[in-house]
Amino acid sequence: MASQEDLRAVAGKAIADPDFRQKLLDDPEAAVKSAGIELSADQMKALKDMDKAELEKGLLDIDERLTMACWGKAQHFCGWD
Repeated sequence: MASQEDLRAVAGKAIADPDFRQKLLDDPEAAVKSAGIELSADQMKALKDMDKAELEKGLLDIDERLTMACWGKAQHFCGWD
């Protein structure tokens, strides 16, 4: 049974894996299936219906924020700040 965790898995994989992100944008159903993630019919429909440009921008924004947060922590732990 698909859950919110399954949607988070799709987003996490898309953020971490640029090839998967492109597959997700090109063919969401095939990308999710190839990743072994099972979404409900409603979740898959919502994913397919999303504006591709907005989806990509959102994923890239999250990736950038995570990178900056990690970099900030690295600076603090290394005494660079």
